[in-house]
Amino acid sequence: MGILLSLGIIILTSIIIYFAGNKFAESSSKIGDYFNLPRDVKGATFDAIASSLPELLVALYSVVIFKQFEVGVGTITGSALFNLLIIPGICVFVAPKAFKVSKKVLSRDALYYMVSVFTLLVLLIYFKTWGLIISLLLLVIYLLYVKDIIIHTREHKKKNKPKKTEHINFSKELLIFFTLIGIIGIFTFFLTDSAINLAHALGIAPIIIAFTVIAAATSIPDTIISVVNAKKGNIDDATSNVFGSNIFDILVGLGLPLFIYSLYKGAVEITFTNIEIVLSLLGSTMLVLYFFGDDHTLCKKEAAVLLIMYFIFVAYVISLAVI
Repeated sequence: MGILLSLGIIILTSIIIYFAGNKFAESSSKIGDYFNLPRDVKGATFDAIASSLPELLVALYSVVIFKQFEVGVGTITGSALFNLLIIPGICVFVAPKAFKVSKKVLSRDALYYMVSVFTLLVLLIYFKTWGLIISLLLLVIYLLYVKDIIIHTREHKKKNKPKKTEHINFSKELLIFFTLIGIIGIFTFFLTDSAINLAHALGIAPIIIAFTVIAAATSIPDTIISVVNAKKGNIDDATSNVFGSNIFDILVGLGLPLFIYSLYKGAVEITFTNIEIVLSLLGSTMLVLYFFGDDHTLCKKEAAVLLIMYFIFVAYVISLAVI
Protein backbone atom coordinates (compact mmCIF):
# COMPACT_ATOMS: atom_id res chain seq x y z
CA MET A 1 0.00 0.00 0.00
CA GLY A 2 1.45 3.39 -1.04
CA ILE A 3 2.14 6.34 1.22
CA LEU A 4 -0.61 8.54 -0.24
CA LEU A 5 -3.22 5.79 -0.07
CA SER A 6 -2.29 5.01 3.55
CA LEU A 7 -2.49 8.69 4.47
CA GLY A 8 -5.86 9.02 2.73
CA ILE A 9 -7.30 6.05 4.62
CA ILE A 10 -5.90 7.36 7.93
CA ILE A 11 -7.52 10.78 7.36
CA LEU A 12 -10.86 9.29 6.25
CA THR A 13 -11.08 6.79 9.12
CA SER A 14 -10.07 9.48 11.64
CA ILE A 15 -12.93 11.70 10.44
CA ILE A 16 -15.44 8.84 10.68
CA ILE A 17 -14.16 7.86 14.14
CA TYR A 18 -14.50 11.51 15.16
CA PHE A 19 -18.19 11.73 14.25
CA ALA A 20 -19.03 8.21 15.46
CA GLY A 21 -17.06 8.79 18.67
CA ASN A 22 -18.91 12.04 19.29
CA LYS A 23 -22.32 10.35 19.01
CA PHE A 24 -21.10 7.35 20.97
CA ALA A 25 -19.92 9.61 23.80
CA GLU A 26 -23.29 11.42 23.84
CA SER A 27 -25.16 8.12 24.08
CA SER A 28 -22.86 6.82 26.81
CA SER A 29 -23.24 10.04 28.78
CA LYS A 30 -27.04 9.78 28.59
CA ILE A 31 -26.87 6.23 29.91
CA GLY A 32 -24.77 7.53 32.81
CA ASP A 33 -27.39 10.22 33.48
CA TYR A 34 -30.10 7.55 33.38
CA PHE A 35 -28.44 5.88 36.39
CA ASN A 36 -28.07 9.27 38.13
CA LEU A 37 -24.32 8.95 38.69
CA PRO A 38 -22.31 11.75 40.33
CA ARG A 39 -20.49 13.91 37.79
CA ASP A 40 -16.96 12.80 38.62
CA VAL A 41 -18.04 9.14 38.59
CA LYS A 42 -19.76 9.53 35.21
CA GLY A 43 -16.68 11.26 33.85
CA ALA A 44 -14.36 8.53 35.12
CA THR A 45 -16.52 5.63 33.93
CA PHE A 46 -19.11 6.09 31.17
CA ASP A 47 -17.44 9.11 29.55
CA ALA A 48 -13.93 7.70 29.91
CA ILE A 49 -14.74 4.21 28.65
CA ALA A 50 -16.79 5.55 25.74
CA SER A 51 -14.03 7.89 24.59
CA SER A 52 -11.35 5.21 25.07
CA LEU A 53 -12.98 2.61 22.83
CA PRO A 54 -10.77 3.43 19.78
CA GLU A 55 -7.56 2.98 21.79
CA LEU A 56 -8.79 -0.35 23.16
CA LEU A 57 -9.62 -1.58 19.67
CA VAL A 58 -6.25 -0.47 18.27
CA ALA A 59 -4.48 -2.44 21.01
CA LEU A 60 -6.77 -5.43 20.39
CA TYR A 61 -6.12 -5.45 16.63
CA SER A 62 -2.40 -4.85 17.16
CA VAL A 63 -1.88 -7.96 19.25
CA VAL A 64 -4.54 -10.34 17.92
CA ILE A 65 -4.44 -9.60 14.18
CA PHE A 66 -1.23 -7.73 13.34
CA LYS A 67 1.01 -9.39 15.99
CA GLN A 68 2.60 -6.01 16.82
CA PHE A 69 1.71 -5.37 20.44
CA GLU A 70 4.12 -2.41 20.58
CA VAL A 71 1.71 -0.54 18.29
CA GLY A 72 -0.93 -0.84 21.00
CA VAL A 73 1.55 0.29 23.66
CA GLY A 74 2.61 3.25 21.51
CA THR A 75 -0.98 4.28 20.81
CA ILE A 76 -2.00 4.08 24.46
CA THR A 77 1.03 5.95 25.82
CA GLY A 78 0.69 8.57 23.07
CA SER A 79 -3.02 8.94 23.74
CA ALA A 80 -2.41 9.18 27.49
CA LEU A 81 0.15 11.94 26.94
CA PHE A 82 -2.24 13.76 24.58
CA ASN A 83 -5.08 13.50 27.10
CA LEU A 84 -2.90 14.64 29.99
CA LEU A 85 -1.31 17.67 28.31
CA ILE A 86 -3.59 18.80 25.47
CA ILE A 87 -7.04 18.31 27.01
CA PRO A 88 -6.51 20.19 30.32
CA GLY A 89 -4.54 22.80 28.40
CA ILE A 90 -7.51 23.50 26.13
CA CYS A 91 -10.15 23.14 28.85
CA VAL A 92 -8.58 25.85 31.02
CA PHE A 93 -9.00 28.38 28.20
CA VAL A 94 -12.63 27.49 27.40
CA ALA A 95 -13.92 27.07 30.97
CA PRO A 96 -16.17 29.97 32.12
CA LYS A 97 -14.66 29.87 35.61
CA ALA A 98 -11.45 28.90 37.39
CA PHE A 99 -10.35 25.39 36.46
CA LYS A 100 -10.55 23.96 39.99
CA VAL A 101 -11.14 20.24 40.57
CA SER A 102 -12.46 18.51 43.65
CA LYS A 103 -10.23 16.71 46.10
CA LYS A 104 -12.01 13.44 45.26
CA VAL A 105 -10.86 13.55 41.62
CA LEU A 106 -7.22 14.04 42.59
CA SER A 107 -7.19 11.62 45.51
CA ARG A 108 -8.96 8.82 43.62
CA ASP A 109 -8.57 9.21 39.85
CA ALA A 110 -5.13 10.84 39.81
CA LEU A 111 -3.81 8.34 42.36
CA TYR A 112 -4.90 5.31 40.33
CA TYR A 113 -3.54 6.95 37.21
CA MET A 114 -0.10 7.33 38.83
CA VAL A 115 -0.24 3.66 39.84
CA SER A 116 -1.18 2.71 36.27
CA VAL A 117 1.71 4.64 34.68
CA PHE A 118 4.22 3.34 37.21
CA THR A 119 3.01 -0.24 36.66
CA LEU A 120 3.36 0.14 32.88
CA LEU A 121 6.88 1.52 33.26
CA VAL A 122 7.99 -1.34 35.52
CA LEU A 123 6.51 -3.94 33.19
CA LEU A 124 8.23 -2.48 30.13
CA ILE A 125 11.60 -2.25 31.86
CA TYR A 126 11.71 -5.61 33.63
CA PHE A 127 9.52 -7.93 31.54
CA LYS A 128 10.24 -8.69 27.88
CA THR A 129 7.51 -11.34 27.70
CA TRP A 130 3.93 -10.53 28.71
CA GLY A 131 1.44 -13.27 29.38
CA LEU A 132 -1.65 -14.18 31.37
CA ILE A 133 -0.27 -13.11 34.77
CA ILE A 134 0.58 -9.60 33.60
CA SER A 135 -2.80 -9.22 31.89
CA LEU A 136 -4.57 -10.25 35.09
CA LEU A 137 -2.44 -7.82 37.12
CA LEU A 138 -3.52 -4.92 34.91
CA LEU A 139 -7.18 -5.93 34.97
CA VAL A 140 -7.21 -6.47 38.76
CA ILE A 141 -5.85 -2.95 39.34
CA TYR A 142 -8.67 -1.61 37.18
CA LEU A 143 -11.25 -3.63 39.12
CA LEU A 144 -9.92 -2.09 42.35
CA TYR A 145 -10.41 1.33 40.79
CA VAL A 146 -13.98 0.41 39.82
CA LYS A 147 -14.59 -0.83 43.37
CA ASP A 148 -13.61 2.59 44.76
CA ILE A 149 -15.92 4.27 42.26
CA ILE A 150 -18.83 2.03 43.29
CA ILE A 151 -18.23 2.89 46.96
CA HIS A 152 -18.18 6.60 46.13
CA THR A 153 -21.38 6.28 44.11
CA ARG A 154 -23.19 4.58 47.01
CA GLU A 155 -22.03 7.27 49.43
CA HIS A 156 -23.17 9.97 47.03
CA LYS A 157 -26.65 8.46 46.61
CA LYS A 158 -27.07 8.14 50.39
CA LYS A 159 -26.26 11.81 50.94
CA ASN A 160 -28.03 13.26 47.90
CA LYS A 161 -31.54 12.89 46.60
CA PRO A 162 -31.84 11.79 42.97
CA LYS A 163 -31.90 14.75 40.59
CA LYS A 164 -34.62 15.06 38.02
CA THR A 165 -33.21 14.47 34.55
CA GLU A 166 -34.75 14.76 31.12
CA HIS A 167 -36.56 11.66 29.88
CA ILE A 168 -34.08 9.22 28.40
CA ASN A 169 -35.16 6.40 26.11
CA PHE A 170 -32.88 3.74 27.56
CA SER A 171 -33.56 1.11 24.87
CA LYS A 172 -32.90 3.60 22.09
CA GLU A 173 -29.63 4.74 23.66
CA LEU A 174 -28.49 1.12 24.08
CA LEU A 175 -29.21 0.44 20.39
CA ILE A 176 -27.23 3.54 19.37
CA PHE A 177 -24.47 2.55 21.80
CA PHE A 178 -23.88 -0.91 20.33
CA THR A 179 -24.37 0.18 16.70
CA LEU A 180 -21.66 2.80 17.08
CA ILE A 181 -19.36 0.26 18.73
CA GLY A 182 -19.58 -1.73 15.50
CA ILE A 183 -18.90 1.33 13.31
CA ILE A 184 -15.93 2.46 15.40
CA GLY A 185 -14.63 -1.11 15.47
CA ILE A 186 -14.63 -1.44 11.68
CA PHE A 187 -12.93 1.88 10.94
CA THR A 188 -10.43 1.53 13.78
CA PHE A 189 -9.24 -1.68 12.11
CA PHE A 190 -8.56 0.17 8.84
CA LEU A 191 -6.89 3.01 10.77
CA THR A 192 -4.52 0.56 12.48
CA ASP A 193 -3.79 -1.35 9.28
CA SER A 194 -3.06 1.82 7.30
CA ALA A 195 -0.86 3.28 10.04
CA ILE A 196 1.28 0.12 10.13
CA ASN A 197 1.50 0.14 6.32
CA LEU A 198 2.49 3.82 6.38
CA ALA A 199 5.26 3.09 8.88
CA HIS A 200 6.61 0.31 6.66
CA ALA A 201 6.38 2.51 3.54
CA LEU A 202 8.33 5.28 5.28
CA GLY A 203 10.82 2.81 6.74
CA ILE A 204 10.22 3.80 10.37
CA ALA A 205 9.14 1.88 13.46
CA PRO A 206 5.33 1.48 13.67
CA ILE A 207 5.43 2.71 17.28
CA ILE A 208 6.38 6.19 15.99
CA ILE A 209 3.20 6.39 13.89
CA ALA A 210 1.22 4.86 16.76
CA PHE A 211 2.50 7.43 19.28
CA THR A 212 1.76 10.40 17.03
CA VAL A 213 -0.85 9.79 14.32
CA ILE A 214 -2.99 6.99 15.80
CA ALA A 215 -2.82 8.40 19.33
CA ALA A 216 -4.02 11.83 18.23
CA ALA A 217 -6.79 10.36 16.04
CA THR A 218 -8.13 8.10 18.78
CA SER A 219 -7.96 10.88 21.41
CA ILE A 220 -10.46 13.10 19.59
CA PRO A 221 -13.52 11.69 21.46
CA ASP A 222 -11.79 12.33 24.83
CA THR A 223 -11.09 15.91 23.80
CA ILE A 224 -14.66 16.55 22.70
CA ILE A 225 -16.18 15.24 25.93
CA SER A 226 -13.84 17.17 28.22
CA VAL A 227 -14.05 20.44 26.28
CA VAL A 228 -17.86 20.32 26.19
CA ASN A 229 -17.95 19.68 29.95
CA ALA A 230 -15.42 22.45 30.60
CA LYS A 231 -17.49 24.95 28.57
CA LYS A 232 -20.48 24.08 30.76
CA GLY A 233 -18.38 24.67 33.88
CA ASN A 234 -18.37 20.96 34.82
CA ILE A 235 -14.68 20.91 35.76
CA ASP A 236 -14.81 17.60 37.63
CA ASP A 237 -16.40 15.92 34.60
CA ALA A 238 -13.70 17.22 32.29
CA THR A 239 -10.80 16.26 34.57
CA SER A 240 -12.07 12.88 35.75
CA ASN A 241 -12.63 11.95 32.09
CA VAL A 242 -8.94 12.61 31.40
CA PHE A 243 -7.68 10.50 34.29
CA GLY A 244 -10.38 7.83 33.92
CA SER A 245 -9.74 7.50 30.20
CA ASN A 246 -5.99 7.10 30.71
CA ILE A 247 -6.51 4.55 33.47
CA PHE A 248 -8.82 2.55 31.20
CA ASP A 249 -6.36 2.82 28.28
CA ILE A 250 -3.40 1.49 30.25
CA LEU A 251 -5.07 -1.16 32.39
CA VAL A 252 -7.88 -2.42 30.14
CA GLY A 253 -6.60 -1.24 26.76
CA LEU A 254 -3.47 -3.33 27.27
CA GLY A 255 -4.73 -5.89 29.77
CA LEU A 256 -7.81 -7.14 27.89
CA PRO A 257 -6.17 -7.74 24.46
CA LEU A 258 -3.23 -9.40 26.22
CA PHE A 259 -5.60 -11.59 28.23
CA ILE A 260 -7.48 -12.72 25.10
CA TYR A 261 -4.29 -13.39 23.15
CA SER A 262 -2.62 -15.24 26.07
CA LEU A 263 -5.56 -17.62 26.42
CA TYR A 264 -5.31 -18.77 22.81
CA LYS A 265 -1.72 -18.15 21.71
CA GLY A 266 0.38 -17.82 24.86
CA ALA A 267 2.75 -15.04 25.94
CA VAL A 268 3.72 -12.07 23.77
CA GLU A 269 7.28 -10.89 23.13
CA ILE A 270 7.45 -7.14 23.78
CA THR A 271 9.86 -5.09 21.68
CA PHE A 272 9.77 -1.60 23.16
CA THR A 273 13.07 0.26 22.80
CA ASN A 274 11.75 3.81 23.33
CA ILE A 275 11.31 3.64 27.10
CA GLU A 276 11.77 7.43 27.29
CA ILE A 277 8.24 7.74 25.90
CA VAL A 278 6.76 6.21 29.05
CA LEU A 279 9.22 8.15 31.22
CA SER A 280 7.92 11.35 29.61
CA LEU A 281 4.38 10.25 30.49
CA LEU A 282 5.37 9.68 34.13
CA GLY A 283 7.17 13.03 34.29
CA SER A 284 4.22 14.85 32.71
CA THR A 285 1.85 13.25 35.21
CA MET A 286 3.94 14.47 38.13
CA LEU A 287 4.09 17.97 36.62
CA VAL A 288 0.31 18.15 36.13
CA LEU A 289 -0.29 17.09 39.72
CA TYR A 290 2.27 19.67 40.88
CA PHE A 291 0.46 22.38 38.91
CA PHE A 292 -2.84 21.51 40.57
CA GLY A 293 -1.06 21.94 43.91
CA ASP A 294 -2.79 22.54 47.23
CA ASP A 295 -5.56 24.67 45.75
CA HIS A 296 -6.44 22.04 43.06
CA THR A 297 -6.50 24.78 40.41
CA LEU A 298 -4.85 24.94 36.98
CA CYS A 299 -4.17 28.45 35.67
CA LYS A 300 -3.80 29.59 32.04
CA LYS A 301 -0.03 30.03 32.25
CA GLU A 302 0.37 26.46 33.46
CA ALA A 303 -2.04 25.24 30.77
CA ALA A 304 0.11 26.92 28.11
CA VAL A 305 3.16 25.08 29.48
CA LEU A 306 1.34 21.75 29.12
CA LEU A 307 0.42 22.47 25.50
CA ILE A 308 3.99 23.44 24.61
CA MET A 309 5.36 20.34 26.34
CA TYR A 310 3.18 18.05 24.24
CA PHE A 311 4.47 19.46 20.97
CA ILE A 312 8.05 19.20 22.24
CA PHE A 313 7.51 15.50 23.00
CA VAL A 314 5.94 14.89 19.58
CA ALA A 315 8.80 16.71 17.87
CA TYR A 316 11.26 14.51 19.77
CA VAL A 317 9.47 11.30 18.73
CA ILE A 318 9.37 12.44 15.10
CA SER A 319 13.09 13.21 15.29
CA LEU A 320 13.67 9.57 16.26
CA ALA A 321 12.13 8.56 12.94
CA VAL A 322 14.24 11.06 10.99
CA ILE A 323 17.47 10.02 12.69
